[in-house]
Amino acid sequence: MSNRPLLGALAESAAGEWAAIISLVFGGCCSNVWALEAVLKNYPSSGTFLTFAQFAYVAVQTISSQIVWKKGSCVPRWRRNVVPIKRWMVQVVLFFAVSLMNNYALGLKIPVTVHIIFRSGGLCVSMLTGYFIGRKRYSAGQIFAGVVITVGIVLATMSAPKPPRRVSTTTAAAAEAEEEYLSESVQYVAGIGLLSLALFLSAWLGLWQESTYRQYGNQWREALFYNHFLSLPFFLPMYASLSRTFSAYMSSPPVTLLAVPTPDMALFSPVDDAKRELIKWRELAVPGALFALAVNVVTQGLCIRGVNRLTSRVSSTTVNLILTVRKAVSLALSLWFYGSGWSWGLIVGGTMVLGGTMVYTMAAPPRVEPSKKKEKDAIELDNRGDESDTSSISTALNVRTNGVASVPDALRQR
Repeated sequence: MSNRPLLGALAESAAGEWAAIISLVFGGCCSNVWALEAVLKNYPSSGTFLTFAQFAYVAVQTISSQIVWKKGSCVPRWRRNVVPIKRWMVQVVLFFAVSLMNNYALGLKIPVTVHIIFRSGGLCVSMLTGYFIGRKRYSAGQIFAGVVITVGIVLATMSAPKPPRRVSTTTAAAAEAEEEYLSESVQYVAGIGLLSLALFLSAWLGLWQESTYRQYGNQWREALFYNHFLSLPFFLPMYASLSRTFSAYMSSPPVTLLAVPTPDMALFSPVDDAKRELIKWRELAVPGALFALAVNVVTQGLCIRGVNRLTSRVSSTTVNLILTVRKAVSLALSLWFYGSGWSWGLIVGGTMVLGGTMVYTMAAPPRVEPSKKKEKDAIELDNRGDESDTSSISTALNVRTNGVASVPDALRQR
């Protein structure tokens, strides 16, 4: 009897923790995709600026993890990195290229629905690179899942509906439309090519990160900071494009955040017939595109936090299942809220991709010889650590929830 209050408190605590995790994963990640599409709807070619904003936000947010405060000293000291900078630079270049390609492809007539489905196919590419480069082996169930995912991606890509033409009165949007020298079909093919290249680079990045963690330990906080901070100088040659996009965002239609009460100055007017009121409500408004961008980067951080908390609670298999469902919710949200357009081929292909991911997650692993079991267990332990700590932000940062250690789902965007 005496243990009931304690057990009840633990149950309530666990329920509250799970409610917070589910809210962060589904609320944070899905609203992240919603805000992304809100920006891209009128500014489809702002992928470079989006990538820069995300990288700068994460770099500022994680800089505290690299600062050490000594007792009795008011001056902080920079934490000495465990992994050599020259090794980080290889990962930084790959990470920067993958993130930029994924976001830039959205400006090449790639619907967000196809973007979500196509990037979910990273599992197939990871299996190929793991087999030929990482010397990994897969069971019949896992191979079957990879085939289903591949067929689903091809079907969804070939059946993608044409995005609706955007009608905008802004000068920036009109100028952007005039600068389109390629047809929509050519841009679509180029976008698919960029996403395909990004998938292979992402798989290579996963293998490199796995090797780094095996040598130097699971330094995920260090990786998260240096991947984003050291990437910022690469945006310098793109200053003109970033400046142009920022100006376009500033000129976007305003969004009212709240109304602030202020004293009515007419009360102090000597004119008798002046309209007098005790207070007047003044609206606080910001450019709509900047507001959507702020929501995107903030919810990205919430998404990352939710995925990290999730991976600390359950196995990587359960993480994969929950994040697969999350992608399905994001896909449905895009179709319902923005009317992104659909076709039966897109629906069937998306179902095959999501279903294949679940099959892979639940498939039995290949048999391992007893002499190699110890080595395999050590590798899986490293991979589990990679997934639990890095399958959070960016990128999205789109995630190594596909079964390979790589960049986080949030940062990899959708």
